[in-house]
Amino acid sequence: MINIIAHRGANKRAPQNTIPAFRKAIELQCDGFENDVHLTKDGRIVICHNYTIDETSTGKGLISDYTYDELLQYDFGSYFSPEFAGTKIPLLEEFLDLCTPEHKVINIEIKPPKDPNSTIAAQTIAMVKERGLFKNLIVSSFDPKVLVDCKKIDPATKTGLLYEPGEEKCEEVCDDFVAYCKKLNVDAVHPFIGFVSEDYIQEAHEAGLIVNPWTVNQDFQIERLVEWGCDGLITDMPDYAREIAEKFSK
Repeated sequence: MINIIAHRGANKRAPQNTIPAFRKAIELQCDGFENDVHLTKDGRIVICHNYTIDETSTGKGLISDYTYDELLQYDFGSYFSPEFAGTKIPLLEEFLDLCTPEHKVINIEIKPPKDPNSTIAAQTIAMVKERGLFKNLIVSSFDPKVLVDCKKIDPATKTGLLYEPGEEKCEEVCDDFVAYCKKLNVDAVHPFIGFVSEDYIQEAHEAGLIVNPWTVNQDFQIERLVEWGCDGLITDMPDYAREIAEKFSK
């Protein structure tokens, strides 16, 4: 059965990348999660999609300019709904405390660090190991250097290449995605859904690559991925994706 991976948690039911969104995804029986991490000014790992907090909080500015305690003064839930007023930016360890070995995919996306000496990859891997969840971890990134660094930290770290239309490396990846993945020694490919076809999945599997496309919200997309034997799908609607996948796989 295809793995249903909740994109930033169940982000249509609760504010993205927050503890309520991850709890809701668990309630909806997701197989795993996708989220995004950044380092604060004082070296704490927090979960947020953007480099700034402008879009999803009552504050403004770069996460890296704030200490964790300073970030706690802002509300990360009321923009979504008054029901979630007072929601705080989560630490990575708070998210990991919700995870269990039964969650097959713990996909943590590391954004390209603005500080070239960033320790976020090493800290993330260590934190996951401490909780006995390392075998479930996939570190994904649009930044090839992040993926290479993760393998240097521990060659057993599963890594996933993210790519999308219009970005600098896209043309090279699309020319031969398997060769590009092998160059980086990644374990998975996380493409924009528009790149995926039955042949794409077959080629990836023949090369030993896991395929987890994003962001998969349409019924026909889900049906095709199930039919084509895709490994997982990253979706904003884990309950709907589960319903369609189960119906189509019977």
